[in-house]
Amino acid sequence: MIAASLVVARVLGAARNKPDWLFWAAFGWTAFTFAFVFASPLILLQLVVIWGVTAWIRPKDEYEPGPPSKLETLTADDEDWHRCFQRHCESPAEVAFLDAMVEAFNLTPEMGRLRGGGLTLQMQVPVMNYRLDFLIDDGLIVEVDGARWHSSPEAIERDAERDKALAKKGYEILRIPAKVTLYKPEDAIKQVRQARSGWLARKAQARARRAQKTDGMMADHKPLKHEPKFGISSVMACVENGLDSFTAGMNGLSDQLEQSTAHMREKSEADCKRILQEAEEKRAQIQAGLDADPELRKIFDQLEEEFRR
Repeated sequence: MIAASLVVARVLGAARNKPDWLFWAAFGWTAFTFAFVFASPLILLQLVVIWGVTAWIRPKDEYEPGPPSKLETLTADDEDWHRCFQRHCESPAEVAFLDAMVEAFNLTPEMGRLRGGGLTLQMQVPVMNYRLDFLIDDGLIVEVDGARWHSSPEAIERDAERDKALAKKGYEILRIPAKVTLYKPEDAIKQVRQARSGWLARKAQARARRAQKTDGMMADHKPLKHEPKFGISSVMACVENGLDSFTAGMNGLSDQLEQSTAHMREKSEADCKRILQEAEEKRAQIQAGLDADPELRKIFDQLEEEFRR
């Protein structure tokens, strides 16, 4: 009965995204054992059953790596590495997002991951009871949502529960519609840059707050004679904050360069059209003048003939 109830708690907890139900059931049986079971050998046996079954069926919070996959053996020297990563995508929209990321950040394979442009990209990463579409820098999740599977009220509620559970683990979640990755991949990259910049900034602020709290606690004790003026945690926080701020600034600069390039391209196209239109108007005026004056037409034809010789 104990084992059956624990299995039921595990199944229902997984279905409702409540993995703690299993442990609460185990704690409940433990309290019952100490309260109502008085025979010492029976207590030990029952505790072994409770926690043995719990350890056997508990959800895995962390991914346990298995044997090396083909992706882990790929390098930039392999001609077919891009296609191998594409085959691990689960939809054309994910393939489009992968291609856009590889091009935008010049990603290359390294130990089963893609690295480049100061970031790391992983695909189909198991976390808790979920499988993430993409994971950037071990903290920013990117989910490519197709309308077919993510637009119903049930799917929206399920995604919200999933995001809430992952957020408690410290992850940042970015959801991009599949139609954006398919038809406007540059917009998808822009969303990634903005989300990553905000996520890095928030991480830097959180580290700074922790460093300030640590230094405040250290300031309460009497300083030693040769104690440095600044705490080590403050120095490390400043370095990390500087790196994160630099990365966020570079992402913002890249977006500004892309916008400036697009603006210059549009301006150049407009200038070319204007010059061609003015030339066409001048040619029409010359043609009208030649048609109105036969003598001028004769002189023009003679000059044109001599020029061709």
